[in-house]
Amino acid sequence: MADKIVLRKLHISDSSELRRRGLMEGTIKLIENDIRALGSGSQGEAMLASKDDVIYALIKLFRPDRKNCRAHIDFVFTSDANADTQSGIVDEVLRYCFLEEYYHKVTVICNHGNEGLERILMGAGFNQEAVLRDEVRLNTGFEDAGLFAMLSYEYPKYNIVFVPFERGVAMVSGGEDYIDSVKLFHYGQQIEEPFALNIAGSLGLLDAGGGLARNDDGRYNLGSEQLQYLPDELAKAYVELREYFDSNRAWFDINVRFNQGTLFQKKVWNALNSIPYGGTASYEDIALMLTDGQLAEARKITRAVGAACSDNPVAVIVPCHRVIGKDGSIVGYSAGIDIKDYLLLHESFTAVTPLISKEV
Repeated sequence: MADKIVLRKLHISDSSELRRRGLMEGTIKLIENDIRALGSGSQGEAMLASKDDVIYALIKLFRPDRKNCRAHIDFVFTSDANADTQSGIVDEVLRYCFLEEYYHKVTVICNHGNEGLERILMGAGFNQEAVLRDEVRLNTGFEDAGLFAMLSYEYPKYNIVFVPFERGVAMVSGGEDYIDSVKLFHYGQQIEEPFALNIAGSLGLLDAGGGLARNDDGRYNLGSEQLQYLPDELAKAYVELREYFDSNRAWFDINVRFNQGTLFQKKVWNALNSIPYGGTASYEDIALMLTDGQLAEARKITRAVGAACSDNPVAVIVPCHRVIGKDGSIVGYSAGIDIKDYLLLHESFTAVTPLISKEV
């Protein structure tokens, strides 16, 4: 996309352009020394943000306490970086901090005279955490500044929710208009993804052993006030999955995005949606769908269909649990055969009851 914000590391060779764009001052040698200083320590890094190959910001990212996954961001914008460009840069830096570097908390200091940046930070989802006295030096003295902060579970562009069910927890990932992952975990099972682990730990969803805690005290329950801070499609997925596990929903109205996967895998995953609630199909049945009923060709790809089902990134919503062995056996499920058995029994039992959602 032509208007996409691009972040990259700061290099010595950028010194002339940084001075030309008003992002750093002094002689070229002095700027080069400053660049070396910014990139020499383990306590931070410096990046440039550009759009259409034009540099619009210098971003200094400091790690005062890496152990606690905390980072402080300093934005320096060019004079021609308008509000939309600045907002896009802030969004891209947040994505980098949370989804690539796995910080749990990021902070930005904004002096009280910079109302434009304050509006951008608030619009991006930051909260003002404190007022810092005499924080910013001016020609005439000092000025107070606001300390703005955001935690990983407050990131509004992309996030994770945890939906409890009888055997465990569904971990759902997504953004404002799509869901791209649903993974099922047993209670007590540990999460490996750093971003998800930060969120689960902050929300008090981990037990003493670091695994996902049981829902005996309703700790996974989210009310309408909490849901409004989540990306829209993610909040919708939470509600619909709760209804599904509570036997009040038999279908999903959720936009799914497959960000990874081969063309063949995506064809398999899309074919799975044709299996009705309460029903099942064999791996060969799915292969027949993909080969227009040609049995000989279907048998050649049946094993590949099974592998694609195992790699399905959006469990439950894309119902790979409804695919069973040709002899009716319950085989192959990345979350565990017991969870697959639970899902099939859950659907087979409620399929014969009049669910309101099924009648819509």
